[in-house]
Amino acid sequence: MKKAKVTFIPIDGTGALHLDFQPGPFGDVTEARKGDGVGFFSQNGELQGVTFDDVNEERDHQILEFDRCRVEVSVTKGKISHSVILLNVSGKSSRGSKKRAAAA
Repeated sequence: MKKAKVTFIPIDGTGALHLDFQPGPFGDVTEARKGDGVGFFSQNGELQGVTFDDVNEERDHQILEFDRCRVEVSVTKGKISHSVILLNVSGKSSRGSKKRAAAA
């Protein structure tokens, strides 16, 4: 998985946080099975980006779960980190990327 571009512009302490794993245009949008947000996937099911609906700029931890992957984002003292965990059919998981970025 490529390094993600983080877009986060909070207003009054919270806001939507978007992670781009590929340059656009994006494919189909899918509502997360668990968590508040959406994922963007290519026609072959590859994760292109995610949007977390409402993230606190000081401290937060959220998870978006989709059929083939789970994306976690954490914010601690304004620092953003994320990880992508690929899920396979057997129910086991394998870690994808884990990156840290400063808020935009």
